[in-house]
Amino acid sequence: MNAHFQQLYEKNDDPWQVRQRWYEQRKRALLLASLPAPHFRHAFEPACGNGELTTSLARRADTVTASDVSPAAVQLTRDRVAGLGPGRVHVSCQRVPQDWPVGAAFDLIVISEMAYYLNADDLEQMRQRCIDTLALSGALVLCHWRRPFHDRMQSADTIHAAFTASPQLHHLSRHEEEDFLLDVWSRDPRSVAQREGIAK
Repeated sequence: MNAHFQQLYEKNDDPWQVRQRWYEQRKRALLLASLPAPHFRHAFEPACGNGELTTSLARRADTVTASDVSPAAVQLTRDRVAGLGPGRVHVSCQRVPQDWPVGAAFDLIVISEMAYYLNADDLEQMRQRCIDTLALSGALVLCHWRRPFHDRMQSADTIHAAFTASPQLHHLSRHEEEDFLLDVWSRDPRSVAQREGIAK
């Protein structure tokens, strides 16, 4: 699988057309609009691909840690964020959940279009890693394509249900379409309105 993604990014710097397709642009906008805070201290985005979402997250966070299993994708992301200023975005080649940052505390974790490549054991390990490294007031976002494809090991519905069933996580919002699922959880049960003192 690692070699597969490396070949994809070596042949094409945007293999899923995340820059050009309105579907991808709209989905990215929905994800960013679903975040329960305007700004975050430290965001983590595994499977960053060519860095399109990474760049948007960097506008909402002091620091972004991003990674991908493909060295080619890592280089594309580094090139993409080069103009954002030194120290804002750290990009490395990692395989998750095995290489999940140790001892980290993120107030935003974004798992987008990658968990369906994990087997059941790796999915469970990643779920636990998310819980262990999510700050108490932090947000966890999952976004996944729902339609079948030959590489997937888990369906989007199965993946998101596993996180919803986690007692440590409180479900803040869901956007559901035929094509994709977008869910947001937090360890803080308060809604956005409650956090701003609008609702009790």
